[in-house]
Amino acid sequence: MTRILSCILFSVTVACGGAAGGGDRAEQAAAIAKELRARPDDAEKILGQHDMTPDQWEALMYDVASDPALAAKYEAALAK
Repeated sequence: MTRILSCILFSVTVACGGAAGGGDRAEQAAAIAKELRARPDDAEKILGQHDMTPDQWEALMYDVASDPALAAKYEAALAK
């Protein structure tokens, strides 16, 4: 039940532009991307640990890629 509520909350937050600002979404996306790059065979498990589905991950990455400011923050976070 908690997992379902977390997914719903995340979906609403992303759809509304993020509750805590775009930087947090970019940081979150970068953190997940680093994990996925390190362990690509565990992608579903990694996304699950972040309460995300593959569709939610794709939507987050689309949001980041479509916003130049978010994309810049994402790239900076990846470089850390």
